[in-house]
Parts: sequence; C-alpha cells; structure tokens
Amino acid sequence: MATAETSPGGTGGRPEFLGLHHVMVGVPPDEKEAAQRFYEGVLGFVPVDSPLESAGDGNLWWYSCGASEFHIALVPDYRANVRPHVAIGIKDLPAYRERLRSHGIETKLDYSYSGCWRIYIVDPWNNRLEFIEKLPPGVTPPPKP
Repeated sequence: MATAETSPGGTGGRPEFLGLHHVMVGVPPDEKEAAQRFYEGVLGFVPVDSPLESAGDGNLWWYSCGASEFHIALVPDYRANVRPHVAIGIKDLPAYRERLRSHGIETKLDYSYSGCWRIYIVDPWNNRLEFIEKLPPGVTPPPKP
C-alpha cells in the first residue's frame, strides 16, 4: 500500500501536478445576479452543478472552464486584488476578443509571453482575467517599438 512517504506525489519524490482543478474569485454579496450575467452572458462561461453538499445557500457557484472549473464566491467586505489574476487558455483568441468587443469590452493583444498572444480584462468587481493562446502558425508578434 502506498503512503505519503512512498507514493510519487509524497514527500519521497517530486509531486506530479496534473493542472489546476479550479480557481475562485470573489464578488460583493449584493452583486450575485450581475456577476452571473457577466460571467455567463458576456464571458460565455457555462454553469455546472455544485459537487458540494453545502452549496444550497447559493453563496458559491461553478462554471466549466475546459478541464478545470471557475468558481465565484460571494464575499462579505469584498476587496479586489490588483495584480493577482487568473490565466485561462482559450481557443481562437481573435474570435473571443470580438465577442468581448460586442459587449463593449476593448482589449489589447499582448505578445510579451513568448510564443503566445493574450489579452487582459478586468471584471466589474476588479478581478483581473487573462485569456491566453499559443500563437497560430504563421502569426508573428509585431516588432517592438
């Protein structure tokens, strides 16, 4: 039988991370409906059922985000963090930028992450979100000024 001492992920060896299971951001308690409209209607996240038995109070909800999940929590005395952010891999970043633009959200492509292009947005509660994709073949970053 494997123990924490002998299993590959235990203290006897280097852990094998499988990726992020979920990320959680907060919003003020009185902004639940607005947050759901933003994350579902604007960003296009798809809700999933809560796996928690204690989720019946509605203070926490889940979205599918590829192989991971994106969680939103109602947080009393909420204060946003300015620099921390969630980076979400996406397919067809230009199409997603157009979706955001159709909702009045302007973005600027950023090529500073080698081999990728990305955009940042800030949700209405100042949670910073990054959407990132590997550069498609034939697309090269513009020259630096």
